[in-house]
Amino acid sequence: MNRTVKKIIAISIKSSKQYKIVTSVILPLYCLVIILGLQPIINDDNLQLNAFLLALLDTAVFFFITHTMLRSYLKINLINTPVSLHKITYLLGYLLLLSIFGNLLSYFIGKIEFFEFSDVMSLYVANDLGETKFEFSLFYIYLSAVLNVFFLLLGWAIIYLFWIQQINRKKQQKEMHQAQLQQLTNQLNPHFLFNAFNSIRALIYEDRDKAADTVTLLSELFRTHLKAHVNTKSSLTDELEVSSNYLAIEKIRLEDRLQLNITIDPQLNAQTLPTLTLLTLVENAIKHGISPNREAGYIDISASLIAKKNWLLKISNSVNAISTEDGTRTGQKNVKKRLRLMFGEQYQWRQMQKNGVYSVEMELPYD
Repeated sequence: MNRTVKKIIAISIKSSKQYKIVTSVILPLYCLVIILGLQPIINDDNLQLNAFLLALLDTAVFFFITHTMLRSYLKINLINTPVSLHKITYLLGYLLLLSIFGNLLSYFIGKIEFFEFSDVMSLYVANDLGETKFEFSLFYIYLSAVLNVFFLLLGWAIIYLFWIQQINRKKQQKEMHQAQLQQLTNQLNPHFLFNAFNSIRALIYEDRDKAADTVTLLSELFRTHLKAHVNTKSSLTDELEVSSNYLAIEKIRLEDRLQLNITIDPQLNAQTLPTLTLLTLVENAIKHGISPNREAGYIDISASLIAKKNWLLKISNSVNAISTEDGTRTGQKNVKKRLRLMFGEQYQWRQMQKNGVYSVEMELPYD
């Protein structure tokens, strides 16, 4: 019993920002409806203050019942649990008890002298002989009051459950997207390691000093990579840092065969994109464009603002020989999947090869 009370108190104290906003709008409207409903039985302007205070008191009772008693019951017994027929039956019974409880509170409030104008007994009327009789059946009035509160609470419960369901669905979708993004990011690591260690292996036999420098660069690259790997999205600045370390390693191996041009609009440095997007495309440019050629090749990386709501990231590389590497374009497929998960339909992807130049353009939403 004590554990249940503690749960109810904890649930009552804790609520989301959205719930507080909605409640702060609904309660004044509820209070206003009560005030308007009391107007027909107020025959004295001096009772306006009484009606206002009664409306505030009834609103407080409504808030106590819905927020503390009903909301706690829903969170403990229905939310995030399988729904069954007996749970629905228990809920309806619980709503009926709350309705009776609410009407009992209203009855006793009406017995207070300050609020006696709202007492149900005021519905007694005198006949021509001076006798009093009840205008309506007392049972009918109480039954109607209980049913009104019952359906009001039922509507509140249905709306609240539907709202929580939508919030949980969005949360699950977000978590699923995050998991998919993380999984797709993890798929890049073996490919990257294979290329990096192959570069080091080739340098060991050619120049040990350069091999040592490459290991240093690789350790720095992994430090940055692991730091960024915690998140599934990174800023353009972080992406450039990771890619620059990788290109520095490849520059040692390729020497003059690799020429690099980077043009970045400074106001785009904080723009976000899926982690390792730029590195993946730069790897592909090295693997399929620069490595297969004996002649010098180039990679161009540019980022520019093309509209108030969009910016363009472009990676171009020379293609002067047929690549002997695997051409499944798994890296690009993963990049497009991650872009779709992160931006939905708000991004555009264009790739083309013309006049010995292969380019990938990504038009992304500007934050």
